[in-house]
Amino acid sequence: RLLAVQREMVSAVAHELRTPVARLRFGLEMAGSAQNPEARARYLEDMDGDIDDLDRLVDEMLVYTRLERGSPELTFQAVDLSALVDQVIGELAPLRSSVRVERGACVLADDGSTVVEAEPHYLRRALSNLITNAMRHAETRVQVSFVIDAERAQLAVDDDGPGVPEEAWEKVFAPFLRLDDSRTRASGGHGLGLSIVRRISYWHGGRSQIGHSELGGARFSLVWPRKQPGQ
Repeated sequence: RLLAVQREMVSAVAHELRTPVARLRFGLEMAGSAQNPEARARYLEDMDGDIDDLDRLVDEMLVYTRLERGSPELTFQAVDLSALVDQVIGELAPLRSSVRVERGACVLADDGSTVVEAEPHYLRRALSNLITNAMRHAETRVQVSFVIDAERAQLAVDDDGPGVPEEAWEKVFAPFLRLDDSRTRASGGHGLGLSIVRRISYWHGGRSQIGHSELGGARFSLVWPRKQPGQ
């Protein structure tokens, strides 16, 4: 079974690499035969975007591999969830001006605290992946909310896109999977973002979930213990 999974992963990686490499080759040919500096600059700019795409793919593959093999080294710390949400929204919202990314209803702990225990780097990565995924599929809105109680913390990201059919809810977390529907065709991404979210939730002793959003699209959420064992 392990060998079969490895073969599937190698095949998927090769498939993901093929498209940006082909675009780079095409860009080189076109830049070499460009009739004027403006056309050449345009092809070079497109090639730069393809290199960024390859860089993101390699980064996601490395993160996924670290989370998938054995037990990664996690240093749990106190994290201000409210500040983290505002920070990540501020960084990602400008990347797609046609989509409004905003905070939704947030429920603080009974004592008014927004502090939870988590591995800061990986929690930030999970939230970034969820928001990026929502922005990729949203029509106009993405909403980020959280709920904190005595025992659990929950982050949720809603979008007003086409949503995900219920029969595919578990499949969306599989690495490199692309659903053949309006939510995934030509929407970009490499199919690793949600797989990384699931692994991060697992190593936090929690779970990742998907459901229908009140905005009309999908709701992805991450739930984990507010206090980690032994902390």
